[in-house]
Amino acid sequence: MASHFIKNSGTLLTGNIIAQGIAFVTYTLLLRLFTPDDFGLCNVFFSYTEVLIILSTCKYEMAIVVADTDREASDLARLSFRINALLSLLLVAVAATMALTGLTVSKLPPTLLLLIPLLVYFTGTYRVYAFLCNRHKDYNPLATGEVVSVGASTTTRILFGLLAPVVNLLHTIGLPLGSVLGKVGGHLYLHHIVYHKQGYYQPTPTPLRPLARKYINFARYVMPRELVSSFSSNLPLMWLSIHFDKPLLGLFSLALTFTQRPVGVLANTFEKVLYQNITAKVQQQLPIQRDVNRFVLLLGGAVIIGGPIIFFYAEPLFVWLFGNQWVGTGYYVQCLLPWMSLLVVGNSLSFISNIFGTQHVDFIIQVVQLLLRAAALYIGISKGDFQLAILLFAAVSAAIQVVSLGWYLFQIHRYGKRLSPDQHNAPHQ
Repeated sequence: MASHFIKNSGTLLTGNIIAQGIAFVTYTLLLRLFTPDDFGLCNVFFSYTEVLIILSTCKYEMAIVVADTDREASDLARLSFRINALLSLLLVAVAATMALTGLTVSKLPPTLLLLIPLLVYFTGTYRVYAFLCNRHKDYNPLATGEVVSVGASTTTRILFGLLAPVVNLLHTIGLPLGSVLGKVGGHLYLHHIVYHKQGYYQPTPTPLRPLARKYINFARYVMPRELVSSFSSNLPLMWLSIHFDKPLLGLFSLALTFTQRPVGVLANTFEKVLYQNITAKVQQQLPIQRDVNRFVLLLGGAVIIGGPIIFFYAEPLFVWLFGNQWVGTGYYVQCLLPWMSLLVVGNSLSFISNIFGTQHVDFIIQVVQLLLRAAALYIGISKGDFQLAILLFAAVSAAIQVVSLGWYLFQIHRYGKRLSPDQHNAPHQ
């Protein structure tokens, strides 16, 4: 498994590093074209969109990897497409109604509300195509798709930023609209790949209801778990935007972007490759603990080495790169770093409960985390202290991540104990 893991992870990481390199270089320009107010509003927009994306497919796309046959995987993709289209149409109706009646949430203007259904739809389809490629161990399109998506997003964002002094509306919608167009680009690329690859997508006219029942745990447990997780992760931007000024949200959102983005890149890369490989080994009743232990130790060692450097040099680095208007970002990076360090390992193994059918425990953990995070933010809000709210939120998140990681490792250990001595001695692939 080691050679396949290194090769496939390397392919995905190469694409992601190129994509994030493009994003990082352009951020040095975007943070001068847009203000902390603009970034704060944009990230409030994303906080709602990311929650709704969880609902867009009821997480049936995650079952594509573990489906019994390729045809079943194709039908799961068809089911996901239908759910995504229905929810997106519903969101269009809701957003249009709110725009016409003047209703809003967290001070989001009507123009941004109308962009939410578009981003939800194209992100949902992109994810379905990505899981179809993942099932077939075709990682080159995934890497290229990420480059296409980020390239389209950053190019349009820069263009909108340059035009913003002339078209004032672009200060509000430029950053979110660029993200929508980036997802459209990624969607079109993966759509072309999937529809031209033999056997990747071959849906049948069979009814989808029996298939939905067969994989109901993904809708019953994985979707609520991801929904609660996403909602609690975005709770600071949703809740604090009501009580504090947008510049503070802008500083925090920049810190969140530059800590969460690399964590997301690494975790999504490792999760895609590990999910496919570990699933195959469990289906063959082969041991997995040694492989997982090596992965955790290597990634944990890298985090221990790199973490302190980021912790101590975050503030001067951000000011040097992006200007004095971003002074104070380093504090939030320091608050978030312990949580993010644990998150990169935990999220890489978040598929473990999908393999062993224990998603209900993950859901309970996420509910507890939401309640503790809400309590942490409430303390900060009641004291009128934005920095305290973020510090407590990050501390609670780090503690719960330790619990989640322990749960994943326990399941792997329990699976290993069920294997016979002959199975333990089977050669590693």
